[in-house]
Amino acid sequence: MVHTVQGTVISQSDGEPIPGATVVLKNTTKGTVTDIEGKFTLEVPDENAILIISFVGYRSEEIPVNNQTTIEVLLEEDLQGLEEVVVVGYGEQKKETLTGSVVNVKGDEVVASPSANVTNSLAGRLPGLVVNQRSGEPGKDDPNILIRGNSTLGNNSPLIIIDGVQRSLMGRLNPEDIEDITVLKDASAAIYGARAANGVIIITTKKGKVGKPSFNLSYNQAFNQPTRMLEVMDGPTFADVYNEAAWYRAGRPENFNNPYSEDFIQQTRDGSDPVLYPDTDWVGEVLKPHSLQSRLNLSVNGGGENTRYFVSLGMMNQNGNFKNNPTSYEQYNFRAKLDVDISDDLTVGLNISGILNNGTYPSTGVWAGFYNILHASPLLVAQYPNGLIGPGRLGQNPLLRDQVGTTTTEDVPIYSTFTAEYKVPFLEGMKISGSYNYDISHRFEKTFRTPFYFYEYNVNTEEYDRTMSSEIPVTELTDRFDKWTTSLYNIKIHYDKSFDQHNIGVMLGNEQQKNTNKWVSAYRRNFVSTAIPQINVGSNAPEDKNNGGSASYGGYNNYFGRLNYNFDERYLAEFVFRYDGSQIFPKENRYGFFPAFSAGWRISEENFIKNNLPSINQLKVRVSHGKIGNDKVGQFQYLQAFSFGDNYVFGGGDVPGIYPNTMPNPNITWEESIKTDIGLELGLWNGLLGLDLTYFKEDRNSILAKRNLSISAIYGFSGLPDENIGEVKSQGYEAIITHRNQVGEFNYNLSGNVSYARTEVVYLDEVPPTEEYQAVTGRPVGAPLYYHADGIFNTEEELEAYPHLAAAQVGDIKLVDLNEDGQINAQDQARFDYSETPEFVFGLNASAQYKGFDFSMLWQGQTNAYNLDTEFRKLGTTGYDNTAVARAEDRWTVDNPDGSMPRADDASPSNNTFWVFDASFVRLKQVELGYTLPKPVSSSIKMDNVRLYISGFNMLTFAKNDWTDPERSGGYLFYPQLRTMNLGVNIKF
Repeated sequence: MVHTVQGTVISQSDGEPIPGATVVLKNTTKGTVTDIEGKFTLEVPDENAILIISFVGYRSEEIPVNNQTTIEVLLEEDLQGLEEVVVVGYGEQKKETLTGSVVNVKGDEVVASPSANVTNSLAGRLPGLVVNQRSGEPGKDDPNILIRGNSTLGNNSPLIIIDGVQRSLMGRLNPEDIEDITVLKDASAAIYGARAANGVIIITTKKGKVGKPSFNLSYNQAFNQPTRMLEVMDGPTFADVYNEAAWYRAGRPENFNNPYSEDFIQQTRDGSDPVLYPDTDWVGEVLKPHSLQSRLNLSVNGGGENTRYFVSLGMMNQNGNFKNNPTSYEQYNFRAKLDVDISDDLTVGLNISGILNNGTYPSTGVWAGFYNILHASPLLVAQYPNGLIGPGRLGQNPLLRDQVGTTTTEDVPIYSTFTAEYKVPFLEGMKISGSYNYDISHRFEKTFRTPFYFYEYNVNTEEYDRTMSSEIPVTELTDRFDKWTTSLYNIKIHYDKSFDQHNIGVMLGNEQQKNTNKWVSAYRRNFVSTAIPQINVGSNAPEDKNNGGSASYGGYNNYFGRLNYNFDERYLAEFVFRYDGSQIFPKENRYGFFPAFSAGWRISEENFIKNNLPSINQLKVRVSHGKIGNDKVGQFQYLQAFSFGDNYVFGGGDVPGIYPNTMPNPNITWEESIKTDIGLELGLWNGLLGLDLTYFKEDRNSILAKRNLSISAIYGFSGLPDENIGEVKSQGYEAIITHRNQVGEFNYNLSGNVSYARTEVVYLDEVPPTEEYQAVTGRPVGAPLYYHADGIFNTEEELEAYPHLAAAQVGDIKLVDLNEDGQINAQDQARFDYSETPEFVFGLNASAQYKGFDFSMLWQGQTNAYNLDTEFRKLGTTGYDNTAVARAEDRWTVDNPDGSMPRADDASPSNNTFWVFDASFVRLKQVELGYTLPKPVSSSIKMDNVRLYISGFNMLTFAKNDWTDPERSGGYLFYPQLRTMNLGVNIKF
């Protein structure tokens, strides 16, 4: 007999009602969801009916009706996480039945990091994800991202999918908007076809939930400092070093007049005359004690049974770390999401977001500024005692960066998505979904370079002469405007059905995408005044103006699908494919088929495990294999391109010529990646211990490269095209170990991960080098060519007894004569066995909660990475460049013949292993301590929840070198990474 059941669903942990919980009559599709008070009403056929109640993050419960009319259901939090749903390509899957190598992190973990860039917050959290931040410059601190290292000779960047669409500015997302970040590392990425060989990062933003309007307000105030700032030589040390170098350059004569006398050095040391004998600490003069960063966010979500919404606004400000420098960055984020149930079967949605950002920087760029800070001689005045600013190095004093003009950027990307989902009423388990997405982005950049002045003390007049720097002789302006659009639609058919213990899922879809880009630029110089930085105010003389512009377009058309099958959630299988077409390639090679297969066996579901080893909650083996593509190559390489030039005389006049560029390649196509993964997942004692192990192998072929051996340059072709001839293989492993427990009111979680990836170039059509050890083939991708160092020539006898460069002196680096031909030349360079990309990356995440207190920290690190520092080697150069104290402290001198560093002005080439430093490090990446006010206290001020916290980013770094940040490569002339101390408050009402 049909009767009505009413009930309330409550969280067992805090006694709060759960709105939006699903209540379904078992073995049917009939059901409902709880309202904002956690209540529901449902008609059932008889008293023997069973209700299944579920909600994300809680264990599902089966409740027999037993002739009851009122039911109260307590849902227990799912500490084990096996019911967790993971976002995958074009869908979601239960984590327990997942067969691919997929890892994810929740948005709540990302929010805990005070970093201004979301991407930097991912370092150390996900195995296989390599994140290296090379700069801390506000607005320009995007890191290098790799998934399982460098697998190709070209572009290794992963595909970024944000709310279902390939989008940029991942690092500029509002972390408060992020629901989940998933990384597809194996063949499961084949569903994205020709763009997914480097892996896929899928970001899903939050959406509205059933319930009363819930407001979330947070404010963060942060203080930034460089993680490390180079300690450079003081004036007396600089003078001593320069004197030594000048003596070496002169041939070490017995009688030599030092450029800097003892009297000069003494007066510099005692500081008696800072005008004529300065000893300038350029870092101290220019570096601020700290810079400021603030972030404000407000969001609201809620809805009824038929309408759900999420709206957020965010604002962030950063300023620079250096005095008299206009660097600043402002960012504004907004998002509005709406889902409406038009009927029981039809749901439509709208998602509109934007990232509006403005940056201001010196017109001369960041590199020149750091050169003039760290390499400026300490014997030059930065600022005179009367406050006037001196010329600095080459008239480019970094304290004058606020007078050189500015580069300003304005980015306005707007993203829109319209969705619809229809449940086919006459066919249970089938639904049709689709979306239309239109993104438009404008970027305007203005670089206004203006002449500037400094002061120089005139020893004759004893006055300060105002002098114009030669760095920018005339006022000049460049304006550039860019516009990008992306139009994408897709339609998908889903069918999910269970037959007894057989579960089947099918998804088929079609997607089309069109991209456009247009840009135009204009240039003027010789302005009458710097008061109006506009193009029309500059000179109209032909030699004072220029312009440029171009446009490009691209498109994709593809069909994709997924077939899932499992028996009793014990035996698992999945097949995915994409038939992908790209306009980058000629019509004959425009489409390709990218299939992948994966399978799994949940051994823990077998009776012999359940009955004999109840401590095993999850034991699964999985394997995946498939083919994926990489189309990150230049467009239209199958067409012949021409350039103007090679003018000729005809009829007594100069006639413009035209000539062919690189030869076309009519057979060009995408790279192919064959990926194989084998994995093991183990969960013990209800979450007390978890283990996830993966071995992977990848064979990348058809990599674009130019022929060097099979077609010689002597044939005289205009330029050989790239061809699909390169091959690279890589392999490695990943491991995750977790532990979570609750002791009374104390909860804690520990999670560690490590990944290793090693690559090898298999084929490149390279000309066989004279020496085998110089070959690219057989070495890691990116392996550089270096002379190998073997210490220092400490004595004249050592120098004469071993081959050396003609200009070598005692105190120089000893370069190894690898081919033993009695001389040092280019043939003694050998491929290094590592690169700046780490082979090992690892992380350790810990969190704990006790009553109102919570604590979390993340350690992150890397090893098997090496950086060449070409700036550190400079000492006593003719350019009067300053350098690191660490380079000068134990240098070779006549009085220190056993020094660990070479002499000043060492003559050896810079690309030798003496200047290659181990970039291994361990870093306290993020730490946070928070306190949530007791409920009675927050309720007394009409708030649902109030949390106060202090957090830090890049707090501690342990590395083998201590003069620069180990994540930076190529030298120390860069905007340093930042250490962040943050105070924050989060209020919910």
